[in-house]
Amino acid sequence: MPVRIYTTNAGADLSDVEAALLADLVARHGRAVLLAPTFAELDLCRHDAAVDGASLGVDYKTPSSWLRSLWELMGDGRSFVDNLQRQMLFSDMVARRDDADLQPLSRSQGTVRMLARMARDVLPGVAGTGAERRCDNVCQPEPKSDAEARVFELLRAYASGLDRRDLVEPCEAADMMAGAFADNLPACARAVFVRGVTSFAHGLLELLSAVANGGGEVVVLLAREQAAMREELAAAFDARGVLFEIAPLGEDAAASKTSSKPTAQPAFIEVAGPHARAYAYANAIDKLVKAREGAAPRDGAAAPADPARVLVVSAQAPQLFGELAARLAARHIAAETTEFTAFSQSIAGRQFTALANLIERMKAADEGTASKTEWWPAPELTDWIYSPLSGADAASARTFDKNMRLSRSKTTAGVKSLLQSVQGQVRGARKAASDQNWFKNVPCVVSDVFQALWRDKPVTALKAMLAVAEALPDRAFGGLDGQARRQAETALLRHAIDILMNDARALDVSQAATVPVLDGVRTKVDKRSAAYGYETYEVDRTPRAQVRFVSLADAAALRPNSYDAVLFADVDLDSYPLSHEEGPLATLTEELDRGGVTLEPAALLRVRFGRAMQAARGSVVLARVTHDRQARECYPAAVWTELRAHAKAADADKAAGAAKATCVGEGDIVRDFDPAAGEGLERKRVACEAPQHLSAEAVPYLVLRRRDGEGEDAPLVPRLTSASQIEAYSTCPLCWFVSYRVKPQSIDAGFGNMEKGNFVHDVLEHLHARLPQEGMERVTPMNLPRAQELLREVFDETLAEHAGKRGTEGPLVPLSPVEERQVAEILPQLEGVLAYESEALAPFVPRYLEFAFNELKVEYAGWPLGGRIDRVDVDAENRAVVIDYKHRSGVEEYKLADPTVFDEKTGAVPADDPRWLPPHTQTLIYAQAMRRALDLNTRAALYFSTKGGKPALRGAASDELLEEERGDGRIPGLKKGFPGEGGNMDFDTLLDRVEAGIAERLRELEAGNVAAVDPTSAQAAHARCSYNHEGTFVRRDV
Repeated sequence: MPVRIYTTNAGADLSDVEAALLADLVARHGRAVLLAPTFAELDLCRHDAAVDGASLGVDYKTPSSWLRSLWELMGDGRSFVDNLQRQMLFSDMVARRDDADLQPLSRSQGTVRMLARMARDVLPGVAGTGAERRCDNVCQPEPKSDAEARVFELLRAYASGLDRRDLVEPCEAADMMAGAFADNLPACARAVFVRGVTSFAHGLLELLSAVANGGGEVVVLLAREQAAMREELAAAFDARGVLFEIAPLGEDAAASKTSSKPTAQPAFIEVAGPHARAYAYANAIDKLVKAREGAAPRDGAAAPADPARVLVVSAQAPQLFGELAARLAARHIAAETTEFTAFSQSIAGRQFTALANLIERMKAADEGTASKTEWWPAPELTDWIYSPLSGADAASARTFDKNMRLSRSKTTAGVKSLLQSVQGQVRGARKAASDQNWFKNVPCVVSDVFQALWRDKPVTALKAMLAVAEALPDRAFGGLDGQARRQAETALLRHAIDILMNDARALDVSQAATVPVLDGVRTKVDKRSAAYGYETYEVDRTPRAQVRFVSLADAAALRPNSYDAVLFADVDLDSYPLSHEEGPLATLTEELDRGGVTLEPAALLRVRFGRAMQAARGSVVLARVTHDRQARECYPAAVWTELRAHAKAADADKAAGAAKATCVGEGDIVRDFDPAAGEGLERKRVACEAPQHLSAEAVPYLVLRRRDGEGEDAPLVPRLTSASQIEAYSTCPLCWFVSYRVKPQSIDAGFGNMEKGNFVHDVLEHLHARLPQEGMERVTPMNLPRAQELLREVFDETLAEHAGKRGTEGPLVPLSPVEERQVAEILPQLEGVLAYESEALAPFVPRYLEFAFNELKVEYAGWPLGGRIDRVDVDAENRAVVIDYKHRSGVEEYKLADPTVFDEKTGAVPADDPRWLPPHTQTLIYAQAMRRALDLNTRAALYFSTKGGKPALRGAASDELLEEERGDGRIPGLKKGFPGEGGNMDFDTLLDRVEAGIAERLRELEAGNVAAVDPTSAQAAHARCSYNHEGTFVRRDV
């Protein structure tokens, strides 16, 4: 008999005409099957058919449940393979094969998922049916590429594995049932009534065609919006040799039993940005509730007998529920939703996967196939300790994290020991806690889970997590939904354990191959939030309204007029895309001619939005956010654009702007971030001081003085200020304040210029300390070879010493081959430094190494000086040269010319500026201090470049130390000194002038001046304040 394809205007309800058609099928065939896409729609159809007296003799099935029932009746006894089993089998297959046996495919879960989807849809096209395989009569398609050939090989191996396990793919069962129908059509399949199905898979088309060709009767009902699908469906039946008829079902089909009026014209809300999103949506719901209440105030007017019922439709309904529940509760509105939580989204799943991946990287580093940087500083372990399922507390997590990040020398054994220590400390504290402590009986499994995963015992790890989840109080998982979260965690853990212990064994699949597919395990959680008073936080037993959050598919299956109002949230292109599926599966499906008929995305959205809008008795509102957090435009969904155009056309005869969307800006911070939208809060507008303004109360103890002891009454004493601090303040006061008082810094032990500089300082300090022990006062051209040999010894010793230092000391600890090569590159650079040093400052000998001023009580510019200088060389005449190492490739910027000499670039004499200071003053400060502390005759303040192939000494020096000819034993390459040619400032005068200028700066600091450097000043040429910026914020508003 021909397949009859009818077009109907009915919604989710079964219309009278449809019920009559169903009853006619039952009358002529004795029984009929009604196919609908979801069980919710089946329930509606069952109810409506019963009301019309047409339910007797009707089997209500989804396409998949119909196939299962047919297979149980007529199949060969094998069981259907489900999604999880399918992925387990492919995961095990991929895990057992060598890389060569998988090429050109990769060994990844992406490959597993791709193969599983292909097996689900096209396995018979590649491997035939079970009967064909047993007879070795499979028509194998010719692969078109190496990748396709490998896919075919894996699919055939999978099919053989199904046969061994007495399993069958549903698509294969559908082909076998279609063949059986050709021989003998059973009475239970002689009449099939298909309603509301938007996707006809290849197997369903084969079954329906077999029913029609076998003398049965097939009726397909398509909604008006599915007109584009009608022709494709007819062509699919025609290709299978099935006759078909296309006709409208009847005008009265549009009159369903519960519909009373056409859907109201929707309203539109556009939110300027994500910060106002939660408030805008909660406020829109509140307005819908007030409309239901007749816009009467809550106090005074009588409330309706029943609370208002509002439906919120969102592509991410559970997430939106979590964001709006507290805001709705503060408005005396209760909310509920149903969430299908995946194992990968649970706390247990995230921590389990993170720890497993971390352990894999740690083992690879131990085996030498990966670097230690792949896992250190192991933030996954800190997250694990923070998580409630570890049984530990936040304090333990912070301590552990600091311990890990401060040392790059941590080994896997050290990490295990540290975890065991944390676990022991927490268990000891719990044992000593009082019986009233809620967490006394909660086990701590910080180390147990890690050790179990390290030994490849996932079940042991999951059982340990389960023990913690069962012992924890609900509040450990959250305030509003702690009970639901804990129940979800325990259910998922039990399910995962059952799969690893029982399902994997039943399928003969290893636990290691099963673990990666646990992400697909899901559990259903019903979440509810109660209304409460925002002032007392007492639960409101009589909420104003009940709001339910659902997906669009679930909303489309609701009966018309089920809710007082409907709000569609986030109606944008990201939530409702129009893309068609592309990729290997789509290509293979087309090649094997196993495609189905699916309603295009735009038409599907029209169908679902239309039906979901019919669920409202009153108002319908569509809302979306117009910009993301980066101020990029978010495009509306196609259905938004269509409905807006329709609304504008419908309102063409009304006043201008009747169809204009309501716009909500982000200007009210309190309203946007407070759950009660600021109600009951006292608002004050305060001035936000810029970071360069200090209060008068903070200045005395925050800049140059400190309190000597605890408490506000402790006396103020001067701080020790180092030369580097003074130079930083002279360069930019704000940079100094942020760097030395606010002190923003990373807690991770680093591997950068600072650590390399510290290493070079230590190497050179140790080397010059060892030279006298080897009979060498200094490096000379004669002893250079021996000095370089000694340098290599000291280099290795210092590197080993740094491996044992803590991160606060800035050690250089390489963790990867790349970092090891960077360390190795330092040695030849230092050999070049020694070669340069052997010809420089011939009369001078290193006398003071890493010389500290903290205990000398030396004053500079009127304040006590602290810090240390890298090196001071002294000759027999008590002349001294102050040297500061700079591990950088060039020190030309540190050259200093006599400021009393006319500068042709600026057209002025720098010293004429009363505030003149050189850009770099560190060595000049210590040179002056050495004169006072040790009565040395300092003649130069230099910076020594130790990086690159051209080491050099640059800075300020008395003219007696300037190089006159190459190799004369003075400062190589330094041609200008003090006084300069045409100038009158000698070196001693320079030191005094710099001290006077710094004294003026310190007086400004004492007064609390920490303003950023003036960008118009000459000083700004040497400094750019990175902490003083105008900001580039873009206001998103109406």
